[in-house]
Amino acid sequence: MECVIRRIRREVKPIYLSSPHYKLFIWRHAQRVAQYAKDFAGKMQGDKFVAEAGGLLHDVGAAKYGKENHHITGAQEAGPILLKCGCPLPLIGPIISAVYSHRGSQRIAFQTIEAKCVAAADAIEHFGNLEELWRVQVEDRGILEVAVYQTLAEKLARDWDKIEPEIKAILDGEYEHAKQKLLEIASKKRKT
Repeated sequence: MECVIRRIRREVKPIYLSSPHYKLFIWRHAQRVAQYAKDFAGKMQGDKFVAEAGGLLHDVGAAKYGKENHHITGAQEAGPILLKCGCPLPLIGPIISAVYSHRGSQRIAFQTIEAKCVAAADAIEHFGNLEELWRVQVEDRGILEVAVYQTLAEKLARDWDKIEPEIKAILDGEYEHAKQKLLEIASKKRKT
């Protein structure tokens, strides 16, 4: 399955890197989400391939079409990419499901363990990269600095809410640490 993952990476990398909606952040983000999702799947007896592929594809809709409804556009884009890359047919549905249900703001029920893993990986990746998220909000999305703290605080809360209890147990203290880090970033920005 590693060869299929390599093909998926080759297919999605140019989509992410040429995104008119996001700068370089989104490709790095997708790679990190894929790794976290694979790790979570290993801990939860899920399919590591499905979780990793879902992580690589989860924001392809955002890269191509923008943030709005990117869970839908991403799910629509994922199928043809997976077919082109030689993904086994029985695994395409679960991967598309993971892409479709990854957004905390949409509150879409998870259909598989791997979908839970992709959503949690997306959240944890956000927690660990708040400075990049701050920059994306200001530079890529045009949000005023004064509004970014509230926007990101709400995003962190939605991200934490979308994580299933069995994964939250693995992430002891991560949410509180992320909230503290966000306060530190906001304080630093106010001083400059």
